[in-house]
Amino acid sequence: MFLRLVSVLLVTVSVNPWDTVGFTETTRVRNELIGPVRSVTIKKQGYSTVETYDRAGHLIEAVLDLTHANTGTHSFFQYNQDGHLQEEVAFDQRGRIIYRKHVIYARDPEGRDTASVTASDDGHFQSAEFSLYDQRGHLWEQLSVSSTTGYKSLFDIQGHRIYSAYYRRGELLNELKHRYDVLGRLQELVSYDAKGTLIGRVLNDYDEAGKRIRSTTHTFALPQPRTWITTYEYDSLGNWIKEETTEQSSSSQPAKAFTIPIIEERTIQYYDGTDRDAITHP
Repeated sequence: MFLRLVSVLLVTVSVNPWDTVGFTETTRVRNELIGPVRSVTIKKQGYSTVETYDRAGHLIEAVLDLTHANTGTHSFFQYNQDGHLQEEVAFDQRGRIIYRKHVIYARDPEGRDTASVTASDDGHFQSAEFSLYDQRGHLWEQLSVSSTTGYKSLFDIQGHRIYSAYYRRGELLNELKHRYDVLGRLQELVSYDAKGTLIGRVLNDYDEAGKRIRSTTHTFALPQPRTWITTYEYDSLGNWIKEETTEQSSSSQPAKAFTIPIIEERTIQYYDGTDRDAITHP
């Protein structure tokens, strides 16, 4: 849900805009999962997804069921010995291949990952990602491109993304600034349009254990500002198992303080003898 709230501020949601990134970062980390996760079942109105991870934290299988559309996909992922995604294959419900993607990588003389290119099975370009490093070897800029879009990120010395920009067909659409607290937790996201006008903000609150317990998303577009409140519940290993988002009405509608909540739940199973189901909710 937090990714979707961020998408209100920034057009793309193809990357996590609050974490350290890199080619070898596992899918488990990018999906905000902690510990030896074996599988995650995600349920939300209209769809469900089952993700399976290997012990190294890489997503190896994903089953998407779009209930209302009476369709779905079954995807498999393969990695090379360095932990880089090498191939992705997706099938429809009848077992027919929807697409197959291959990824190749490049490194600089110091062995740092500098580029990746994704192509379809017939050789057509899909996307590419490029990374630049400073003189001390720290990642400081990253660019992801497809045939029509571009996403640029800048990083601080700790590897936190501090600036993002989204482009479509070469034109700037949105900019996003990231601010962290002294413990390195994402505290605020601020979004601007191509003219530099403030259009949105996300504020995060954390408990004493460092878990995000509340996110407040504001948008300032006409005809009136809008606000969403997201709250979180966690399992015993610190993974969130429920997100509940409500849109707060404006002050001009005091009789209806909140809209119907949007709820997303995750049931998580773990490796290494810690297999357990996360708390589920009706």
